[in-house]
Formats: sequence, structure tokens, C-alpha cells
Amino acid sequence: MKRELPDATELPRRRYSGWACVWCGASLREGGRSAGVARGHMGAHRLDVEVYECMPGRGCNHPRPGTPPA
Repeated sequence: MKRELPDATELPRRRYSGWACVWCGASLREGGRSAGVARGHMGAHRLDVEVYECMPGRGCNHPRPGTPPA
């Protein structure tokens, strides 16, 4: 089961820009991995953007796809 990404228009700047985890907002200064493409549009303008998540074991508490609930 894959978690649905938020709409690109609802992401804060740091998450939209890839500086922070799309799920928890933690800094990705130490690295991250792709979480997929957040899609969105404003009028005729597509705002699709690749977003990133924390690396496994780096403290992010969001559920990862395929992980059983705690």
C-alpha cells in the first residue's frame, strides 16, 4: 500500500523545494530519497515536483509503504 503524496500546491516551501522531508518536515541536509512526484496545478500552470523523504533509520516517524502499522 503506497501512501498518497500531498497536493503540490499545499506543500510548504521547504518541502516543495526538496530541502525537507515531505512527511515530517525534517531537514534533508544529510540526505533523503525520492518519495515520488507531488502533483498540482494553479490555473494553466503545472506545479508537479519530485519530493523527498528521510532515509530509513534517520528519525522520521511517518509510515513507509509496505511497513505494518505500529
